[in-house]
Amino acid sequence: MTRIGYVLKVYPRFSETFIVTEMLAREALGDDLSVYALRPTTDSRFHPEIARVQARVRWISRPWKGIEMWEQMAQCLDGDDLDRFAQILPALLTLPGDEVAQGLELARQVRADGIEHLHAHFASLAGRMAWIASSLTDVPYTVTTHAKDIFHESVDPTWLRRICVDADRVIAISRYNEEFLNRLLAGSRARISLRHNALELDRFPYRDPEPPTTPLRVCAVGRLVVKKGFADLVRATRILVDDGVPVHVDIAGEGDEYQALREQIRSLELTEHVRLLGPMTQQEVRTLLARSDVFAAPCVEAPDGNLDGLPTVVLESMACGTPVVATAVSGLPEVVRDGETGVLLPPGVPKELARALRDIASGATDTRRLARAARSLIEQQFDSRHQAAVLSGWQAPGRQGR
Repeated sequence: MTRIGYVLKVYPRFSETFIVTEMLAREALGDDLSVYALRPTTDSRFHPEIARVQARVRWISRPWKGIEMWEQMAQCLDGDDLDRFAQILPALLTLPGDEVAQGLELARQVRADGIEHLHAHFASLAGRMAWIASSLTDVPYTVTTHAKDIFHESVDPTWLRRICVDADRVIAISRYNEEFLNRLLAGSRARISLRHNALELDRFPYRDPEPPTTPLRVCAVGRLVVKKGFADLVRATRILVDDGVPVHVDIAGEGDEYQALREQIRSLELTEHVRLLGPMTQQEVRTLLARSDVFAAPCVEAPDGNLDGLPTVVLESMACGTPVVATAVSGLPEVVRDGETGVLLPPGVPKELARALRDIASGATDTRRLARAARSLIEQQFDSRHQAAVLSGWQAPGRQGR
């Protein structure tokens, strides 16, 4: 049995249910997992599924003072490590000192724990730390890329390329991301493979959608950040209300845009039509989906270049039987296929979103047909048991080919 070390920026993290689902499925296969967390969580709530994870958790100490940084480095470097450290020093000089110290500490713990393979989620901080630890220990690593770690304007292209080229495998969560990385890393030896995030399907039982209610019940779930496009959903609600369409919108999540959305709802006189519910556990989200007529994912590209990868809650909605209306951003068109598994719209056009919701409210859209096809797609391509088996095979000794 291979001992796998998961390198994560924060653990546990409320918004990263896909990581917990992945680890649970791998543990069910018998994989031996450890978690190495680089930052403490600041979340106010936690999903109960975290209690099912058996992996050992190590928090990698982060020095705050210069003297602490040098002391931590000195404790982690001896013998052959000094030579390897010297070889990667030019790259390390481009990083903050506390990151370098954490990378060395991660290497020390990986060696002490007998870890045989590292797996990082996000090719940013976690990816950099996995690269340092692997460079010092020769323990191979894989990295799952998502969205902000490859699309955001703050991404360092040199480090992204270094992490991807030296990884045993780079995992893309959508074909959109896979094609982006293939273009970005063209001519390199990077091994890029597609593997979607997935769901524990037993926790998302399907039921056919009922005829839409009056008012139409719309829900949206996600971090309250610009790329989620929730401001467009609020504008679309105003259009529906003006057109005499009864509608009630629930938006679940927390984030930096909370105050801006709250003010937008107030200024558009929608306080009786739009609610901000705060963060919800997956069980609470399932309850929200069950009582909603439609799930909206009006994602957009943020001004800083940030995009959504493939929101897990969209997959959850499709699994449960809640019809999905989404925008053609990043990986969303791969699952929300217009007129087949959902309704797909151009991003950033509230009028089009309002039109799609109006068609659902009037019964013009056959939501039952869309929902059944959506569930079939999820069962075929997004089962966490299949995902875990593939990842386990990729990370086993002697199984490093495509």
